[in-house]
Amino acid sequence: MSEAALQEPLDFGALLKDWRAHRRVSQLGLSSASGISQRHISFLETGRSRPSRAMVLALSDSLDIPLRERNALLQSAGFAPAYPETPLDGQRTALFQAALKATLDHHEPYPALVLDGRWNLVMANDGALRFFGQFVDVFQALADIGAPTEFQVARLCLEEAGLKPYIVNWQELAFSFLARARRALLVNPRDPLLPVLIREISEHPDAPDAWRQPDWMTLPDPALAMVMEKDGVRYRLFTMLAHFGAAQNVTLEELSVETFFPADEATRLRLIALASDADTN
Repeated sequence: MSEAALQEPLDFGALLKDWRAHRRVSQLGLSSASGISQRHISFLETGRSRPSRAMVLALSDSLDIPLRERNALLQSAGFAPAYPETPLDGQRTALFQAALKATLDHHEPYPALVLDGRWNLVMANDGALRFFGQFVDVFQALADIGAPTEFQVARLCLEEAGLKPYIVNWQELAFSFLARARRALLVNPRDPLLPVLIREISEHPDAPDAWRQPDWMTLPDPALAMVMEKDGVRYRLFTMLAHFGAAQNVTLEELSVETFFPADEATRLRLIALASDADTN
């Protein structure tokens, strides 16, 4: 799907057909999953019939469409959005913000971040600020890069003004961002900015030509470690992502918690020592 096609406004029938084709589901398969007759789905896609609100929601659920795009599908059919997008510090989401803070605090002394759907930094625990603060002032680095409003964490790792000079296995880590962006695009092919990030990574001056091949990197370890070093001190960490289950809010669905764990004993002891030094200062 081209970027130009993503920008074209689609009516409900065209949008439904687009999602069905992307999910590689036949009209018959969608009929079986949604309980809506194949004939009616055909009429919806050609514009011969108009859907009810409940029908749009049923089709969205059957096609596993992200909440933001479900709202777009509803609007294309003439209905109001069903899923709110509220600030994380709002009254309706205060309980979830508290849960996120508890998760970050519980992960001390190891780093933990909350990222939004554009990989922007939403929250960080003290462990993350301590650890990454050894290498750069994160907020100053983002300002030096150009204060990106999208994909801040990825760009922080891609730029010389950010963390790139300190990432020992930079090619492997950057390729993992590329693979992650490609997977995200499979989930939501109508995202207009993911292709921009994919092109930015694959065309990076230090990107090998082999990055254009999906199987460029074979990993002998169970998970890729992020290896960082400064002044002869090296850290090895791996990450784990967590999401809210069954979110009914666009903001909450797009949030992820990225927790960092030491990949060796030396890193574990250094992270504990960082926290101890911070407590005594």
